[in-house]
Amino acid sequence: MPEYGRESVENVCNSVDIVQVVGEHVRLEKRGKSFFGLCPFHAEKTPSFNVNQEKQMYYCFGCQAGGNVLSFLMEHNKLSFPEALENLAERAGITLPTLHSDAPDVLARRQARERDLKVMAWAADVFHRQLLNDSLGREARDYLRQRGLSSELIISLKLGYGLPGWNTLLERGGAERIAEADLLRMGLAVQGEKGLYDRFRQRVMFPIRNRQGQVIAFGGRLLSESKESAGPKYMNSPETPLFSKGRELYGLDRAVKAISQAGFAIVVEGYMDAVTLWQHGIDNVVATLGTALSPDHAQILRRYTPLISLCFDADTAGQNAALRGIEVLEGKGLAVRVACLAEGKDPDEFLRKLGREEFLAAVGNDALPATLYRILRLSKLHDRNTPHSLGAFGAEAAKVLAGVSNALERDAYVKHVVRQYKLPEAAFLVELGKATGHRPADKLSKTRHNIADPGGAKAATPGWVKAARILLGILAKHEELRQSVFDTWARMGFIDEKYRHLATWLAREIGPSEDPMHLAHELASELKSELAAALTAENLEGNALGVANECFVKIEEHTLTQEIARVKEALADAEGETRGALAAQLADLQRRRKVPQREKVSQLRGYRT
Repeated sequence: MPEYGRESVENVCNSVDIVQVVGEHVRLEKRGKSFFGLCPFHAEKTPSFNVNQEKQMYYCFGCQAGGNVLSFLMEHNKLSFPEALENLAERAGITLPTLHSDAPDVLARRQARERDLKVMAWAADVFHRQLLNDSLGREARDYLRQRGLSSELIISLKLGYGLPGWNTLLERGGAERIAEADLLRMGLAVQGEKGLYDRFRQRVMFPIRNRQGQVIAFGGRLLSESKESAGPKYMNSPETPLFSKGRELYGLDRAVKAISQAGFAIVVEGYMDAVTLWQHGIDNVVATLGTALSPDHAQILRRYTPLISLCFDADTAGQNAALRGIEVLEGKGLAVRVACLAEGKDPDEFLRKLGREEFLAAVGNDALPATLYRILRLSKLHDRNTPHSLGAFGAEAAKVLAGVSNALERDAYVKHVVRQYKLPEAAFLVELGKATGHRPADKLSKTRHNIADPGGAKAATPGWVKAARILLGILAKHEELRQSVFDTWARMGFIDEKYRHLATWLAREIGPSEDPMHLAHELASELKSELAAALTAENLEGNALGVANECFVKIEEHTLTQEIARVKEALADAEGETRGALAAQLADLQRRRKVPQREKVSQLRGYRT
């Protein structure tokens, strides 16, 4: 691994904006001086992820994740420090000098990725030229025109055509000095018993791009299904160093801005559905790539929107896929609704027959919230014409509604279900009570409610922790006070090891002109979060040393309280001289705790007003 000097790290961090970097992964909204969004590191419905542009740092008030722009890329994209720094340096157009220039592993990794991307870009060009060729691409162009795609969209998406021959791409690659091993590694060629052959033959080609717009894979739609040798109707690239279908969504690079503007994302099952919607001017659309929605997909979508509208085929397979998708998306804190297309129709057919406005209504106001969609699907399984089937449906529907935590929302759903499915309300409420495990409130349940609400609210931060964080902020911002504040804190005791580590790092490792947040990547994850929490706190007015001394008093009071509790516990079982010594110690501790705060502050060495 290359070693980069602190000067290089600070230069890179000063050349990028954390709001822009984080904003590519998290949908941010400005509130005052900070930007807020849904945390990418834990599931939440209310934004608590704070990005501070002035301090160039992030901090989540929910899970306490925090750090600088490097930390974000390392944690979010699972990059090593060199990889994250190189990513930012490339973005800023900075050439990084290394302390150790001979880093063959990093160089080899970078060169391999660049080579792979060049191979995929080359293949996309070849497929696109073949599609546009008057004679070679006529059949493919006719198919795309039949699907209603314009020449402008075909060129914009750089759609292509894989010729019927078994080794057309291989031969062209050889003529242009593209190694067969590279075509094999990128999934463009397949190893057969008699040698290599082209994977994509007689297929309309859809380039699959990453969020930077680089081609990383292909999807191919077979033109003539009678040709058994060409394989299945739809075929995607296999897993490669560039591509994992469980982590990629077709069209995301194109749809991000439109998703932000619309306030929600439409998710469809295939790239042809997505392309058809784009042709009709509906751009906030992405598609899965021959796989079910995964937690990774949900995590990616959460960065751009809190609301998903699923628009899958109306057949049984599509409906089952919608149910599975709901579970995955809700598991990541996303709100989900489902477009109910007419029986047997897919998005393409729906658009062709009913038009753009009807489709927008179907995925918008007419779409069913996930809860009601689940109950609709249950209604298809129970005819409700007998007492038994009616009871079974009611019990299952009650279980679905029991999962709705908001009382007002649940009540609205109850009224809808009772009215829609003609259920006796009193009896349905009994079933709902069974499903929720409702019992009359007692003292124990009230106490539990006070300790933590259903949203998982946390107890207030203890005063001594606030004091410790203020001290860290003083150490970070006031280089002239670092030594005296550190010495006093060390003499009193840090209580928690993380504060000792952070205080030592700030006092001993941070130079006069260095920004601690730009170097936060040097710290362990817990320490980065604690530093971010300290620097997120509001700036305190007044004399910094005076504020520090007040913090020391708060920490000392906590230490005394802990010590008093320990001595009392020991005193309960003590006898004879030991009991007397403990009693005297307890009295001294209690006396010290009763000293007025102002007097304690004034006694601290170095205090000045």
